[in-house]
Amino acid sequence: MFRPVLLLAFTLCRLSSATAQDDAPVELKLHWEPGQSYLQQTDTDTTNFLTALGKKSDQKLRLQQTTRISVQKNTQGQSEARVMIEHLLGEMTYEGKTHKFDSNNSGVSHPALQRILGGTAGRGFTLVYDDKGAFVDAKDTASMVNGGAEPDLVSIADARQLATLYRRSLEMGLPKIPVRPGDKWISDEIVPFPQAGTVQVKLNAKFDGIVDREGRRQARIAFEGSMKNQRDKDSTGRELDTERPVTLGENSKVNGHVFFDLERKTISLAVFSATLQLRIEGKPMPVRQQVTTRLVSMQPAVAR
Repeated sequence: MFRPVLLLAFTLCRLSSATAQDDAPVELKLHWEPGQSYLQQTDTDTTNFLTALGKKSDQKLRLQQTTRISVQKNTQGQSEARVMIEHLLGEMTYEGKTHKFDSNNSGVSHPALQRILGGTAGRGFTLVYDDKGAFVDAKDTASMVNGGAEPDLVSIADARQLATLYRRSLEMGLPKIPVRPGDKWISDEIVPFPQAGTVQVKLNAKFDGIVDREGRRQARIAFEGSMKNQRDKDSTGRELDTERPVTLGENSKVNGHVFFDLERKTISLAVFSATLQLRIEGKPMPVRQQVTTRLVSMQPAVAR
């Protein structure tokens, strides 16, 4: 008689404890742990609807990128996350033909893929964070700059923009303050894109709850929203009439979800789907894209 009663009481206590734990506010802030190496795999599927530009067929591009982030403390006590693209696989389908790309043997690839993807592997940059985890700066972008001894100034700016874009993409949709399951918030970011300029990414996000995934407690966040170009501005805030070869039109939508590992304080899985209304030199060209990033491993880093 006592055993079932005690078991029921124990179960109710566990359920009550678990519910209280899951209802407590949690901080879903990305953290790079010094001395650790994070290996990510990103799969991107893109369809460029070139028929809208008068071409005979649309173009499909599939990419698989392997990225390693190695984190160390510097002499100022800051965390430096060195981001390096280790490997890139690609496949382009156009006009009924499929062309493949492998960064380990890029010389045999289609010229268009060599032009777009060649030299990508082996490039990287460093993201610097202070002792409280706040972003400070991006540095070590030289491998992403063209021009050799006389670097191209546009390339330098693009390299910094790509570093910023990568950092922002990792944090996209995450709340700025601790949240509880069921909480909702709006994420409104201005993100620089090479060629397209500044883009406003506005997301409606929700903390769906805490789940057990891959043996770990993980927070699931879902979001949906829009993306649109912002006018360029000068240092005084005055809008400029800058003409860009690529712009992002109205009705560009994005949605997705992320799983945030509460113990390791990092994203284990992120899925983004977007329907973009690009304008190429004034002509509309829809683009559909899905990006899936997985944390493959987290292990002690080799000191550099």
